[in-house]
Parts: sequence; C-alpha cells; structure tokens
Amino acid sequence: MEYTTTNKIGNSTVLSATFSADEVSAMRREATLAMAGKLRIPGFRPGKAPLSIVAKYVSDEELKDDVLQKAASQTYVAFLKEHKETDALIFEPELVDSVLEDDAAKGLKVDVRVFEMPKADHNLWSSVEVEDVPTDTAKAVERRIRALVDAVTETSPKDGPAAHGDSVTVTVATEKSQNPYHTEFTVGEGEVGKAYEPFLTGMNVGESKHFSVQMQESALEGDITLDGVAEKHIPEVNDEFARTVGAFDSLVELRKTLEEDEQHKADDARKDTIFGRAIETAAEKLGIDFPGYVRRDATQERLGEIKDSLARNGLSLNEYLKYNNISAEQLTKDVEADAVKLLQRDLLMEATERACSIVAGDVDIEAYVELHKGELGKAGIDTTTENGRKTIRNVIVWENTRSLIAGAVQLKELSETKQEAQ
Repeated sequence: MEYTTTNKIGNSTVLSATFSADEVSAMRREATLAMAGKLRIPGFRPGKAPLSIVAKYVSDEELKDDVLQKAASQTYVAFLKEHKETDALIFEPELVDSVLEDDAAKGLKVDVRVFEMPKADHNLWSSVEVEDVPTDTAKAVERRIRALVDAVTETSPKDGPAAHGDSVTVTVATEKSQNPYHTEFTVGEGEVGKAYEPFLTGMNVGESKHFSVQMQESALEGDITLDGVAEKHIPEVNDEFARTVGAFDSLVELRKTLEEDEQHKADDARKDTIFGRAIETAAEKLGIDFPGYVRRDATQERLGEIKDSLARNGLSLNEYLKYNNISAEQLTKDVEADAVKLLQRDLLMEATERACSIVAGDVDIEAYVELHKGELGKAGIDTTTENGRKTIRNVIVWENTRSLIAGAVQLKELSETKQEAQ
C-alpha cells in the first residue's frame, strides 16, 4: 500500500492510497473469514465452512464495504506511524472516495480523510479578535427600582372617572372573538394601557365605548366596558422607600446594592458573549469540521430532543412544522448547523484544556464545594461521591477554560450602528 497527502482542509487531511491486486485479495479473504464466523451455513459449524461455500452466502456489496473499511483503516494506521508528532487524531477515518476496478489486476484506490485535534493554545486565542460587549447597567437598575415601586404600590377604590395612572379592570368584546374577556392594566402605561387611554380617560364605572386600536401588527375593534377603577398610591423613591423594600438604611445603599448585582450579571453576560464570539471566530479560522457520521448523529440526537420536548407539550413534529411554516428539510438543516456549532465549541474547549494544561485538584474542588453548597444541593450533586466530585471537577475546568478564552482574545469596539441597536 502506498499513500500521499493530497489536501489539508482545516483540521483534517485527505490521504490518497493505492492497494495492489494482491493486497485487495488478502483483504477480501480476511473479510470473508470474518463473515464465516458469524454465518450459519447448513452442514457446517460456525467458521468451519470452506471459503468457496461462504462466498455463496456473502454478497459482493458486503465484501466491498468491508474491504473499503479495511483499506481506510490501514491508510489511517500508516499515516499515524509516519506522523507521530501529529496532534492527537480523533474520530474514525472517513472514506470520501474509492475506485475498486472490476479487473482485480488494477487493485484499489481510496481517498481517506483523517481528523486532528485543533491547536487551541494561548497563541491561537490571543490572535482572535472579537467585538466587545457594552455593560451599561443604568437601565437595568432603574427597571429594578420600578419593579420595587410596583411591588409596594397600594390601590384604593376611586369615585369618579378613570384618569391617566389609574388601575382599571375592563371587559373587552372584539368583533373577531366569540366571547368577551376581562383584563386589568394601568391607564397610559404599557402597550395595552396606552392603546386604550384615549377611550378610558373620563369614563365612569359601568360605562362602555366603541374602540378601534392598532396593537403591534394587529388591529382590534370592538367595545370596552369599565368594570372598576382604583387610584394608585405610588410611594416616593427616598430613604424611607429603601427601608420599606429591604434592610437598607438609605436609597444610596439600595442603589449601590442593585448596581453591584446588575454589574455582576452584566459581567457574566459579557464574558458569555465574548466566549461565544471567540469560539465561532476560531472555528471558522481553523476550518474545524467533523466526519459525516458525527454530524448526522449529532443532528439526529438534537432532533430527538426537539420531538420529545414537543411531545411533552402535546405537539407533534408535523404540527410544529406546519405552525412555523417550515419544511422538515429546512428544520434538519437548521438543527445540523446548531449541532455543528456545539461540536466545534466542545472540541475547542477540550483542545484548549489540553494545550493549556487546565486541571482541577482536590483543593480546587473543596473550595468550589464550600462556595456553592446551596447550588450543588439544589442540583442534586452529592459532593461526597466520586461521580459528584468528577462533575465538580469538570465544571471547574470548563469555567477556567472559558475564562482563559474570554480573557485572551483581542477586543474591538462595536460600531456606532451596533451600539445604537443595543
């Protein structure tokens, strides 16, 4: 057998190998012998029938497939022996092309693709450039303050017409619906409240009006009846308010606590986003790919998860496709793209872990357990067992690897257009 390296594609190499007629004959004989041990041939014990008899029970297609797989394996082994310095080879070799001539004298030619562990070290990640993520927490803090205000706001029945800021209960009967429905909202606040404000302002309890409103992409027309109106007593946001909603001595202390909490969340979200962008950039840069069978298995596994999730919600896959107006082929294509991204992420994480010698010892595990006791208990992880400690070790290694990647990449500022969009 002779082979040559014909092409390097990302993390894979295509090898072109030729086998002589004698080598093909030997592989056919070996394949036939292997099948003879599994066949039940009348008059013979398993594995004892002459090969000439066995051949009558074995199809040429079966033999051809077995020979091709043996040829691919031999090519793979030969390449591995001559390239001992090559990074760890992964997956089974993939047969991408073959020519098995009818004339045995011409032998066999196969093209085999072998896959390597990508080189994901510090040098790789420091050469990756991704867009940074802004972490302005001011709006998040204000949302938290408004939520606290809503939580302690009290209402009291109101005599008189509804006005902006009042809490109302209404009955809405639209021309498109069979039955009227009841709902509650604040006049002038939120999408619903603002849409109905022109009709409700000045209405008294029991009064009805005809309405026509545009809400998002749909138009509604019908009658609205005011069933009840209450005045909202919104507290002033001051030190007294801060003491009401928690163990805070002042509004300054409350805001500081909320800012620290939101900044922590923003930092975690920023790291997640940078990490995700780094993985996608590196995968594209390295041209990371996988054998067809790996892609198919990952896709089918994900499709199975989708089907199970739909079944738990009382839907079939066909119903899901119909409701979302997509074909089964398009869904499979989309799922495969997502599955490959996850495969790329996991492979790059493993490669980085190896290249950068990221490990977690007993001291690291004990420290993690002490810091996350509550979370581990809720997750049902028994930290006294070997499996539990193994799980924690994997979590620590994963987090440390993620942090290394997010911290090593080069960051560039978002364009003004993207900043405005966010």
